[in-house]
Amino acid sequence: MNAVPLLAAAAFLALAGCGYVGPVVPPSAQIPLAVTDLSVNERGDQLIIQFTTAAHTTDGAAVRKYSSIDLRIGVAPEPFDTEAWAKNARTVEVTPPPSEGKREEARPIAITKSVPVKEWAGKQIAVLVRTSSRGEDHYSAWSNLIELKAIAPLAPPESRLEATAAGYKLTWLQPEAGAEYRIFRQGPNDKTPVELETTKQSSYTDGSAQWDTPYTYSVVAVKGGAESLPWISKPISVPDTFPPSVPTDVTAFPSSDAMEVAWKRSPEADLAGYFVYRSANEGPLEKQNGMVNVPSYSDHKVEHGKTYRYAISAIDAKGNEGEKSSPIEVAFP
Repeated sequence: MNAVPLLAAAAFLALAGCGYVGPVVPPSAQIPLAVTDLSVNERGDQLIIQFTTAAHTTDGAAVRKYSSIDLRIGVAPEPFDTEAWAKNARTVEVTPPPSEGKREEARPIAITKSVPVKEWAGKQIAVLVRTSSRGEDHYSAWSNLIELKAIAPLAPPESRLEATAAGYKLTWLQPEAGAEYRIFRQGPNDKTPVELETTKQSSYTDGSAQWDTPYTYSVVAVKGGAESLPWISKPISVPDTFPPSVPTDVTAFPSSDAMEVAWKRSPEADLAGYFVYRSANEGPLEKQNGMVNVPSYSDHKVEHGKTYRYAISAIDAKGNEGEKSSPIEVAFP
């Protein structure tokens, strides 16, 4: 028998017995992927730093445990040079997240760290982070770079809250030069405050609020990349005693058998309708038959040769009637 086929067969059996199924896979380098979502926001007297650790290494292995989080903050050189910055940057202590143990899949882990802004106020700073799962010689690449100008902490914008005919009005008592203001409102059906507006003005009127409904307002000052802690009002609920505004642009003209009266629609959200007042030949203004729901009225009780005056008032759902408009006078020929 030929010895070559026997040797080949023996080799095949030996490999099969050892469970050989493919080429040898080298062990993972265990270098995590770089953080890509680093963010830094100045809020009150703190810098709020947030990022998410990677779930995998550069070669696709799952990261079960992080041994080190290297988070640094320092003055940003111009032009920016990572190596030069890193030598002088301050390390922010971050406790690595706990081991993922025997979870089927590794997962990214969100980390938040607060740093007092006092030391960095007035400086252009840079923040970077890198991670390691196997000591200091297996760090990931540095994360996305964050540069920002830190400023002195913004104070919560103390405000005056009052009920006006146009709605709840907020006025900042000590406006911050160059700041914008974010206004939030939380009603009885809101789980969290809802943002209403951002304004550069020194006051804001919420015309969409409903009377007889409890609300809490909050205001945050924003300047550059910094924001204050919120000023929060006491809950407020005011009964509706405010009548609608006076109707405007009232016009009247005769048709073949009526006087046609029209005016501009009132803007109030709780508007119920209008009352029409009429006088003939300088007589007193008298309210006509009940409320009308649209901003127009056809007066069929007119006589040729007489002069008529018309005035309009608006009324809301609570029965608050506003002032009458200035009378308009028209002859019916």
